[in-house]
Amino acid sequence: MSETHPREVSPAEFYDGLAADYDDHFDVAHRRAYDDLAWERTVALLGALPAGGGRVVDVGCGSGRWAQRLVAMGHEVVGVEPSPLMADAAEAKQLEGFTVIRGDVENVVLGEASADLVLAMGSVQYADDIAKAVQRMASWLVPGGTLLMLCDGAAALVMELLAAGKNQEAIERLHGRRARLVMDGNLVEHHLLDAATLSRHFADAGLLDVSVHGLLVGATALGRPALLERLTENYDDQLAIERTLAADPLLADAGKQLIAQGRR
Repeated sequence: MSETHPREVSPAEFYDGLAADYDDHFDVAHRRAYDDLAWERTVALLGALPAGGGRVVDVGCGSGRWAQRLVAMGHEVVGVEPSPLMADAAEAKQLEGFTVIRGDVENVVLGEASADLVLAMGSVQYADDIAKAVQRMASWLVPGGTLLMLCDGAAALVMELLAAGKNQEAIERLHGRRARLVMDGNLVEHHLLDAATLSRHFADAGLLDVSVHGLLVGATALGRPALLERLTENYDDQLAIERTLAADPLLADAGKQLIAQGRR
């Protein structure tokens, strides 16, 4: 199936097709950049976990890339993964203290108030009902525990499409709040979010101290090709700029990705 006539598949099937070399996807500069920025926010939260290590639920753990880092830091990790081949890749790492549960955020069974930290890095945007998914994840948190969630932003994609002259598609994305991701001849759709909607979902789930920030604001301001050029020429300098831009919630909806957190 060609990229011009892709085959629409489920999220699990889409990520099955990426499992063999998924870790390599983050060698690309812009993916590496938002991954590094999200990881920095995660590390900042890990300091509040119980001494000797906490219990982390990684929703959409993929091939276990982040689980590998977390268990090395002494934390117990439960990965939730709907893609069978991604789950196979995660289990193949044979990480002590890492358990993979096969399923998605909407149907896995986890104990209430059993996790110190719940991570959802680019996974929950595929759920049928984002609000219910946030409520479920919030219920897994112990009192004082934190939910950290990364998703694609609506405004940034609309502006990117307008800049590329794809006016009709931009309007469709604006009204439908859905993105279409095509790779290796497969197509999958997912929700596009905005800061106000994310904040409302977190608040409705009973979470406190809710904040939403934008990652890769430079992709919106400069365009993706120009951002890639700057990251390639001097990754550390551009990442420092992105870090500063991400710190101000005023620019949240200008971020290519949105990262939201809230405390139970």
